[in-house]
Amino acid sequence: MKKTLVMIALLLFAGTTLYASYKEALKLFEQKDYKGSLKMIADELETANDTKPDSPNYNLRFLAAHNHWKLGNPKSAIDHFTRCIAIKKNKVDPYIDLALLQIEMKKYAEADATARKGMEVEKSPMLFYIMGITSLKRENFWKAKEMFEKANSLNPDLYYSYNALGITLMKLKKYSEANTAFSAAYAVKPRSAEIVNNLGMSYEKLGKIKDAYEYYKKAQALDEKNQVIAANIERVKVKAKN
Repeated sequence: MKKTLVMIALLLFAGTTLYASYKEALKLFEQKDYKGSLKMIADELETANDTKPDSPNYNLRFLAAHNHWKLGNPKSAIDHFTRCIAIKKNKVDPYIDLALLQIEMKKYAEADATARKGMEVEKSPMLFYIMGITSLKRENFWKAKEMFEKANSLNPDLYYSYNALGITLMKLKKYSEANTAFSAAYAVKPRSAEIVNNLGMSYEKLGKIKDAYEYYKKAQALDEKNQVIAANIERVKVKAKN
């Protein structure tokens, strides 16, 4: 998911007027040459331009942040995202990606705070999703449910939010509702082994073992080496055949 979000955010700039060096740096990023991309950005980036109108620094720093993220340099990535927020105060993207990075770092309170600041710029479905994740990670399941539902209401195609909502509802032992959430995620992303497996788990909790078995088998076909899915199949296969 994170990889998809990162690429979507970066490609948003592809149609704008950018310096050739930025375009080449983006190309290197897409080729996974993160160090080469950073070198090209460093040659172009001038800190003094941060405050100039129509400065290219927002785009350069946004890309630099993602290069550092990929290279495992979270502090540098955070610095660049923070500069992006200062350069363009009306852009929600750096808030989103900064919060996602903070979640990856398990800094859930900081991620939640970043998302809340971003909400002052735009009521983004991604920010509601992020606040749902931070609530889920801190086991505030009712708050997580509320946030995921808001994200889904704003963007019905946000399949990973439906999946996270399903996980939350499973924690709340609301298995029928979880099944509905996983089914919504499955309708958008039918080839996700995780979602298909989760759908199977909700059927198993509902006592629909044959349905659970069928979805576990579908999940295994999508991810043959997944030991969790294999264990799920092993657990229900005898009951499913009776």
